[in-house]
Amino acid sequence: MARKKSTKPYLHQASGFWCTSQNRKRIYLDKDYKVACRKMREIRAAEKLESQGVTEWFDSPFAALADEFLEDIKARKSAATHQAYRYRLLRALRVIGTDLRVCEVKKLHLAKIEGALKGDHSPTTVKDTIATVQTVFSWAVKHDLVTENPLIGYEKPRGRTRNRIITDSEFKALREHSDVKFRRVLWSLRLTGCRPGEIRSLIWEWVDLEAGFWVFPVHKTITQQRQPKPRIIPLPSRILALCHYLAQRPHGPSDFVFTNAHGKPYSKDCFCRKMGRIRKRAGIETKSGEDLVLYSNRHTYGTNAAGKVSDMELAELMGHTDTRTTRRYVHLNADRLQDIQRKIQR
Repeated sequence: MARKKSTKPYLHQASGFWCTSQNRKRIYLDKDYKVACRKMREIRAAEKLESQGVTEWFDSPFAALADEFLEDIKARKSAATHQAYRYRLLRALRVIGTDLRVCEVKKLHLAKIEGALKGDHSPTTVKDTIATVQTVFSWAVKHDLVTENPLIGYEKPRGRTRNRIITDSEFKALREHSDVKFRRVLWSLRLTGCRPGEIRSLIWEWVDLEAGFWVFPVHKTITQQRQPKPRIIPLPSRILALCHYLAQRPHGPSDFVFTNAHGKPYSKDCFCRKMGRIRKRAGIETKSGEDLVLYSNRHTYGTNAAGKVSDMELAELMGHTDTRTTRRYVHLNADRLQDIQRKIQR
């Protein structure tokens, strides 16, 4: 008896092949599970197009191609990456519509997206949205769904570079207007130089209280390393004491270290919204067109550490594979420039 249609391949023990069913017939995909999953997604995509009366992706709606791209991302990448791509594509589709066919997409549509988003969104958001539309086409070319990417060469707007650091008085104001749990997040960001995403994802399995480390087995730059290695963060005494305090409460290895008032892990949007509310209550205004954000703590850490350790040591602490990346986080403010001038005059 033929198997019912499944969303995942099943293993045919006799042949060792991963299989799927189509029209109540077994289709042998591959002995490698990942390859079988990819082939199965291609078969399902072809079925979807056929049900819509479309025989080629070239004639299908771009929205359908974007859905297939998101399905592949969901299977291979983290939930946060999938969510980020999804939000960007939703922003793009609100501008260009869902009926636009793949063969009709031109660079002009990227210009329309840029024009529609400019003003209401940051330059970085506009750039990332356009880049994601281009990525969908690059992905489709790679998987032989379309023959070429018509969006290559479009000049995207430059993303906003962050130059603002958090002064001691600003950090004090942020703490005073935060609840206890978020205050712990602020201190951890400021004293460790971690990315906000690393703080959100930290689980107890990655906390070594005896050695005084956080050990992230996977982090942002690990896929760029020739010899991938975990990101190790030595904990300052204040943060280590905080972890010891939090560890006294019942928890499991997969439980999150930093949770919100409901005991749930923070989401990216929650982090951003909460920081915005605290910044407003603290009366911290925009300077030179730039707001203080959680990531400003990382820039502050890099700036404060500059000159105290070597570039390679600082890059290692911040989880960078290249010291040139680390230099983006070092900003000499007016006080630091005056200190340098005084040293020269001595």
